[in-house]
Amino acid sequence: MNKIVSKLLLLIFLGCGVNITAQEEAPSLIRVGIYHNPPKVFINEQGKADGIFIDILDCILKDENLQVKYVPGRWEELTEMLSRGKIDVLPDVAFSKERDSLFTFNSLPVLNSWLEAYTRKDNRIYTLAGLENKKIGVLNGSVQEDFFRGYIKENLDLKYEIKAYPGYPQSVRALKSGEIEVLIASRFFYFSKFSEKMISPTGIIFRPSELYFAFPKQVDPVLTEIFDRKLAQLKNDPHSEYYGILHSWFDPVLRTGIPPYVLWLLVTIIILLLIIIAFTLLLRYQVKLKTRALWQKNRQLTLAKEKAEENERLKTIFLQNMSHEIRTPMNGIIGFLNLLKEPDLDSDSRQKYIDIVNKSGKRLLATINNIIEISKIDSRQIAVHYSEVDIFEVTDFYFHFFHQQAEEKKLQLKLSVNLGEEDSPVITDKFILDNILTNLLNNAIKFTTKGFIEFGVYREEEMLVFYVKDTGVGIPEERQEAIFERFVQANLNITRPHEGSGLGLAIVKAYVEVLKGKLWLESHPGKGTTFFFSIPFIPAKKEDFPIDSDKEMPEVSGEKIKMLIAEDDNISYLFIQQLLNKPEITLLRAKDGKQVIDLAKENPDLSLILMDIKMPVLNGIDATKKIREFNPLVPIIAQSAYSSPGDQEKAFEAGCNDYITKPISKKRLLSLIHKFSGSFI
Repeated sequence: MNKIVSKLLLLIFLGCGVNITAQEEAPSLIRVGIYHNPPKVFINEQGKADGIFIDILDCILKDENLQVKYVPGRWEELTEMLSRGKIDVLPDVAFSKERDSLFTFNSLPVLNSWLEAYTRKDNRIYTLAGLENKKIGVLNGSVQEDFFRGYIKENLDLKYEIKAYPGYPQSVRALKSGEIEVLIASRFFYFSKFSEKMISPTGIIFRPSELYFAFPKQVDPVLTEIFDRKLAQLKNDPHSEYYGILHSWFDPVLRTGIPPYVLWLLVTIIILLLIIIAFTLLLRYQVKLKTRALWQKNRQLTLAKEKAEENERLKTIFLQNMSHEIRTPMNGIIGFLNLLKEPDLDSDSRQKYIDIVNKSGKRLLATINNIIEISKIDSRQIAVHYSEVDIFEVTDFYFHFFHQQAEEKKLQLKLSVNLGEEDSPVITDKFILDNILTNLLNNAIKFTTKGFIEFGVYREEEMLVFYVKDTGVGIPEERQEAIFERFVQANLNITRPHEGSGLGLAIVKAYVEVLKGKLWLESHPGKGTTFFFSIPFIPAKKEDFPIDSDKEMPEVSGEKIKMLIAEDDNISYLFIQQLLNKPEITLLRAKDGKQVIDLAKENPDLSLILMDIKMPVLNGIDATKKIREFNPLVPIIAQSAYSSPGDQEKAFEAGCNDYITKPISKKRLLSLIHKFSGSFI
């Protein structure tokens, strides 16, 4: 009897367990709003939800225990439903401050977009001024309408008439009929079925924006966490379904599929091959060879296609990163320069705005320099220029150079040089070594908020080993190889606090390899990172680099200075003129190389010549050579926007005494004037 009762209790317990499990595994329902905005979101001809966002949503929710119910409606209806929690997700929502106060957005943007002007091909416009007195069509209640009724009218001196339409079909008909002359639509309009042959984009774009999934303000954080996690995985995997979806929507060939006649043709060919094989056994070997050749050719075509897709992906990443890294500081420069025009601006705010403009300019210059360097690496234009380098002098320079920057962040900067006196002078490329150390030290200070930065060098057999150690955020083990790729940082979150193009470590890696060295790192998240790089130890001998002791620099009086500025660009000259606007300095200007030579002959008492390398009529290198024929003593400082060691060597070979790069640093220029004239300015 006890055994029977025990079995019954066990069955009841198991039954309850099954019910509980079933209840726990019951899928949750999320309601997704759908409005008509192809190709991003729309209802297709079969009455089903379709579009780029819908395909991406399917990838995000795959393997999640969630059921989706699509709720169609107009944009105004759906945004109202989302604010009241009647739907759970609304795709394709551009971020704005107003919407951020009403909704919750996922962290990572799904797509980037902008507005573009479209016209008929027989009525093209090419500039923003071409919108004057035009009839412009927009979608009713859209960001296009808000932007043109608000910002454009308030900020641009343009007159135009706005006409709003409920959807693209009506606005396209109006454009074709001449009811409107310009249609303002998102960039995705070009890929929709409404973009006909007679309609053409103008290249005039407005209001770049990022598109997200929007949720109610009181959304369950578990749901947004699913979207953020899955979207980050998809976007960071170059072979994920995310990029396949984009290619399928933006490439009409991929969406149309294989035409039926091609399939019939393939079937016919296969049947003919089978007949030929059946009746010509003697030719079997030749058929195998032919088939193998065709397979190899097909494989080559497949590899070529994959390479083309990879190049397209890299181009997209490059444009997105460079757009961000160039637009961000430019926005700061333009925005705060406009604020500086305010007549009632106090002195503290003015100085603050000037500092912001200066920092933004330096960031923009760093980005441009990185692009130039990575372009040189790609085109294999990096040449190693060996010279004698004093390691003690180099490390001491960078210790003092970065000391103030470290102090501003309340970090301790340490230097450790474990070399003997005989090991310090070595043969290497100083320009490349400087770039490697500058990038690594900049990164260490950028990603460290407390603690210390230590860098140093020691000898290990036939190699010199440099290291830069920090107590910063550290790098996860799974990201340690990826950070040396281009446009990649260790932190994948879009809210990461550190700006940057993601090119620095890629440049460092290429430079170390050019010097036939090795680059590696040790890192622990939350504890810090140490970067190591080694270069061959080639001891310098004094006889390898003889010093010309016969050449003496002229002594010029420090009381009065007469300088010849060779500069064809008016703005650059005005900048130098302001830097040297002192009564004891007399400035002469030459706008081309021939004028430089003539003024140098007419003024033998010149204290200094600031020579621009790139000038009309005669470049600065050739002009320097001509001047040295009749005046071998006047100090000549080359100035150029270029910064490669090859350009510097050409300047020195032509007879220049020193070299300064644009944008010109006031401190550096005054230091050179003092060096060659003996005067303090």
